[in-house]
Amino acid sequence: MVLPVVARLCSPSEFPFKSHIANQPTKRFNCSPLEIVKIRLQIQGEVAKNVEGVPRRSALWIVKNLGLFGLYKGASACLLRDVPFSAIYFPTYAHLKKDWFGESPTKSLGLVQLLAAGAIAGMPAAYLTTPCDVIKTRLQVEARKGQTSYRGLVHCASTVWKEEGFKAFFKGGPARIMRSSPQFGCTLAAYELLKTTIPFPGKAVDQKSLTGASKSSTRPVEDNSPLSVLRSRNAIKILLV
Repeated sequence: MVLPVVARLCSPSEFPFKSHIANQPTKRFNCSPLEIVKIRLQIQGEVAKNVEGVPRRSALWIVKNLGLFGLYKGASACLLRDVPFSAIYFPTYAHLKKDWFGESPTKSLGLVQLLAAGAIAGMPAAYLTTPCDVIKTRLQVEARKGQTSYRGLVHCASTVWKEEGFKAFFKGGPARIMRSSPQFGCTLAAYELLKTTIPFPGKAVDQKSLTGASKSSTRPVEDNSPLSVLRSRNAIKILLV
């Protein structure tokens, strides 16, 4: 529901960035439970290899064991990671398209150029937000016997700093680049292509006939928003909602 509002409040060039920021709370609400279940399923495989007698748990067992509030453990760290990611990614992406690849009102970029711009912009965004991802993962992983149990965002960050040092916050940074760079390159390339092909929204309106009587017309009427905003709005709904 936030996307149409965002589309009316920002220019076409700002729409992807602002709509992605506005969509983060909804995204976290929907995706955080899936993320914690995914992480715990992945970790238990490694634990089972190194520790004997550790039972394998199903996704349903993890959901029941965590409960409603437990499923959102680490959600604040997710938000702290994703908002700065968007703040870095989208301005970098716009800069690359305009100043590096030469996009202009008279020149459209090809698929390869869009993929390259999206992938390159994802590299600094993914690496610089690695500390928040490390904190999120530490909070969501189930602490085993003898391991530190983190009480919250601040406690986790301070404990990692004291026990492991600054470098620990960037563990897995290269792996995040390898995942996020192609992911967002494909996402933004798909967005750019979709916004030029999705049909414009329309609605039926009542028109007065020559006799003054009102009659219904099925002729679609375009929104008053600029065409580029309409295209962006439809494409971003498909990609983000």
